[in-house]
Amino acid sequence: MTNPSTHSRLHPKTILIVDDHAMFAETLSQFIQTVYNETVILVVNTAAEAREELSRVRIDVALIDLELADCSGLTLLSYLSHMSDAPAAIIVSMHLEAPWIERALKAGAVGYVAKDSRPAEVITAIDSVLRGKKYLSRSVAQSFAENALRVPLDGKELHKALSQREFEIFLQIAKGKTLKLISLDLNLSAKTVSVHKHNIFKKTGIHSAAEIARYCLENHLLEGTFRSSKAI
Repeated sequence: MTNPSTHSRLHPKTILIVDDHAMFAETLSQFIQTVYNETVILVVNTAAEAREELSRVRIDVALIDLELADCSGLTLLSYLSHMSDAPAAIIVSMHLEAPWIERALKAGAVGYVAKDSRPAEVITAIDSVLRGKKYLSRSVAQSFAENALRVPLDGKELHKALSQREFEIFLQIAKGKTLKLISLDLNLSAKTVSVHKHNIFKKTGIHSAAEIARYCLENHLLEGTFRSSKAI
């Protein structure tokens, strides 16, 4: 059912959905189209495809998953932050852990919706960001508040000392990716990734990929989305 106040709703010209779960993305696209029937809705499955669309079309709102096939959605948010006419970015993700929410908002997201929310919540988020307001769905805000009060097992959260780029590489290492694959995914030189890895070890005091993976699992940074990667 559409909102009775649709007559006052701002209608975006173009919405971009970035999600590597094709069925979810298409279903969400179809629902959004019933609300914004004159809006062009583009669906892509990778960050690379998203960058291509952004280079050729003016996007008003981008709905981005944090776990993409080619890189983290955080990387795409970083790319958007350097655009002069960047779309309003809303994260639609199963990641409800505080570190992910914090990083996404810090990287430029203006909205964050749990992926298992009702589709209408995405519309509410779009309406909010089009009016210049930030939006967190209720489950995200609740999870954020609860997780923010959680005391880490060792009394400290080592990953908070990392920069945005270091955090992305930290997660990639935890997933078992080689430096070569990380450099390809993040479009960085192998030397740059190696320097970041050195800094990660220095800042966290963790000195192996296995320890990083264990730390990420214990701190729920990979919960529900751990994917293995083939070494190159």
